[in-house]
Amino acid sequence: MKYVLGLLAGLALPTSALAQTTSASDDAAGTSATRAAEAKDVRREIPILAFTYAAHGVSSKTIGVQAYGLGLVARGQDGVVGGGGAVWLSPIDRLTLVMDGQRNVARDFSPSAAAIVRLLGDGREGFTLGALGKFKIDGFGKGPDGDEVESELEMGALLSFAEAGWHVDANAIAGRGLGDEKEMDAEGRLRLGRDIGSWARVGLDGQARAKVAGPMTLANGRTWDFAAGAQVLAYSGPLFGSLTTGPTTTGLVTNNVGFTAMLSVGGTTF
Repeated sequence: MKYVLGLLAGLALPTSALAQTTSASDDAAGTSATRAAEAKDVRREIPILAFTYAAHGVSSKTIGVQAYGLGLVARGQDGVVGGGGAVWLSPIDRLTLVMDGQRNVARDFSPSAAAIVRLLGDGREGFTLGALGKFKIDGFGKGPDGDEVESELEMGALLSFAEAGWHVDANAIAGRGLGDEKEMDAEGRLRLGRDIGSWARVGLDGQARAKVAGPMTLANGRTWDFAAGAQVLAYSGPLFGSLTTGPTTTGLVTNNVGFTAMLSVGGTTF
């Protein structure tokens, strides 16, 4: 009888230990999955909403899409309605690719492809530093004979800062036209945001551009232009929507100041 009880006890101890080990493994796996889910915040998975790029790009293996509409009204010219869509993905850590195609406020079809490289930081708290490389086409059928393509190569430095619900993104970008005129411009972009509860972020987003070489005047006779406005971002799970609206001189053919709005919806994979 003692032999049987001893044998049963010997079998029970390894089984109990195995059950405890399995339970601990399950708990660890569950904790890891929870942390991974928490780390994937849709607010950090949008590389650009309207004007300004985020220095951190998006998390590795993330894919996102966005569709948007554009509108422009100004005194002395017809209103403009445009829009387009963007797709982004991160094939490896620190690298984000962004492809965009739109009918812009100048009434031109303008596709682009950009790469964001995160150099320092993680985009969650504190400072993040990144670099931007971008190729874009500003219009087809240009030039005196209507057979030219206006294209530009841009390079830039990206800076982001996040702390206690406050967010700042700043970009310094230089562009050079690839045509015969070799035009060059410099851009500054800035976005400020504040998280409101667990579903929204409000702030400002804008950009300013100045010609520095080549033909120095734009269609409106100025050597510079800008677009800026208030921005509201709402989100739930992997889905988001935003509205950016405010004054602009971009796309104008007069020396007035117009009003622009951009409405977008999109989502990311977690």
